[in-house]
Amino acid sequence: MTPELQLPEWALPSEPRESALVDQAIRIPAAWWRDKVAGYGLPGTAPDQPRLTRADVWRHTDDVFTLLWHALAWGAGRFLRQNAKRLETIAADVPHARSVLTEAAGLSRTDPAAAYTLLRPNGRNAIKHLGPSFFTKFLYFAGGGAEDHPCLILDRRVATSLRTECGWTGLARTGPWSPDTYARYCAQLRDWASRHARAADEVELTLFNGAGRPRLDLVA
Repeated sequence: MTPELQLPEWALPSEPRESALVDQAIRIPAAWWRDKVAGYGLPGTAPDQPRLTRADVWRHTDDVFTLLWHALAWGAGRFLRQNAKRLETIAADVPHARSVLTEAAGLSRTDPAAAYTLLRPNGRNAIKHLGPSFFTKFLYFAGGGAEDHPCLILDRRVATSLRTECGWTGLARTGPWSPDTYARYCAQLRDWASRHARAADEVELTLFNGAGRPRLDLVA
């Protein structure tokens, strides 16, 4: 029997959602994104400001490519990581990426496991170099900021907090995670949040920040 997970006291959201989460700002190299998206001839609009808030990303749910570029930029911050490879892969087959992203965005509003499975079928990324830590950001932002949106971000920092502080010892720190694990994660955070009259993404943020960890890439 799986033991019940526990949310530590420090992980209970305490700040207003608007200031702590909606306005959470990340510094990005906007010129890099603009030049790369244009250079590969990719559809959508790249971020054009040096900082992005979650609210800025939510504004772009009407176009899956614009949403993806903003979600990737927000998630990567100042560190570009594998984003050049991601853009190169998408440029090689734009219709495939458009189809997968459009369907995944739709599924994200009703079925986290199905949305996750679509982007990682049979244990492989549907879009090369776009793995769970980043495509769950896309699934989350596809909700446009709705507090009841069922998909949440799952990355290494959140998984580490769940494993070491909440008792989910079977959860891999770095993934990739299974669709069932992702669905369990989303349901668990929704449950914790509802007990305290908060939104699930507020709990995700406190777990990301962790107990005493520095907050990454934030700007005033």
